[in-house]
Amino acid sequence: MTASKSKTNASNEKYGYFLGCVMPAKMPWAEKATFLVAEKLGLSWDYMKETLCCVRPGVWKAIDPDTWLTLTGQNLALAEKQGVTLVDSCNGCWITHYETLEELLDEPEKMAMVNKHLAKANMRLEGTVQVKHFLQVLYEDVGLDKIRKSIKKPLNLRMMRHIGCHARKLGNDVMPRYFDEILEACGVELVDTPYDSMCCGLLLYFADPKTSIYRNVFKKFKLAQDLGVDAIAIICSGCYDQFDRGIKILEDEGDPTGQLPQGFDVPIVHLSEILALAFGYKPEEFGMDVFRTTSPSKLISKVEGGK
Repeated sequence: MTASKSKTNASNEKYGYFLGCVMPAKMPWAEKATFLVAEKLGLSWDYMKETLCCVRPGVWKAIDPDTWLTLTGQNLALAEKQGVTLVDSCNGCWITHYETLEELLDEPEKMAMVNKHLAKANMRLEGTVQVKHFLQVLYEDVGLDKIRKSIKKPLNLRMMRHIGCHARKLGNDVMPRYFDEILEACGVELVDTPYDSMCCGLLLYFADPKTSIYRNVFKKFKLAQDLGVDAIAIICSGCYDQFDRGIKILEDEGDPTGQLPQGFDVPIVHLSEILALAFGYKPEEFGMDVFRTTSPSKLISKVEGGK
């Protein structure tokens, strides 16, 4: 069974946004932009309430699958209780909610185990909740036509894109295609590279930090600079966390591999920021130029008509 049902009418659906850990800590501008975009598109959109951590599958699923299912199941039960579709923009949060629901729907004995534990907190999971990635909400529920009609300022920017590994779970013709088509609708020229499907290396970092940063992150950074793109477009908070870590390591320690001797100045930009700019919001309305390691000032100048 699947963790999300057929296309729904976005105007009739209530969405509970699962913020996750990284976005409020490192990406407040993306958080604000996401809410501006949701408002512009007329979505019934609010934070999910009383959530736990997503219980990242790359760690917990391997160590203690029953705990992973139970704790993630509590988020699913909360979404059911609140009457919302659980929406993630972080790929890691989405994959854990999606796969947990899929597993519990397919294996009744595991659903019974989870509900036995949830009963201690006076909770129960029926399995009626829907789990959706933010890209699914934008593309399947809202639709490209409405997104295009909401665009006031096509951006005329050149970008590499990094969608991340977990967003490929449904196949390359689903969310990667949604990502590309939404970016193109905003006026972004996508620059194809050999590294478009390369993992950001986030989980590898815990086992082998040097390989994770030097091979995965710095190769992407080097190519972005060589190509002269305006930004690297992302959707996943976990991927941003890894790229941000790479930028800080580069600033503090340099690059012993010699790939980036002059540092790195290409901003990592979230899809919600790109949509907000295309919808006519000003960068200062969502704090685009604050609290980030690589300033998007050149991109902002270009969008606003500067050189």
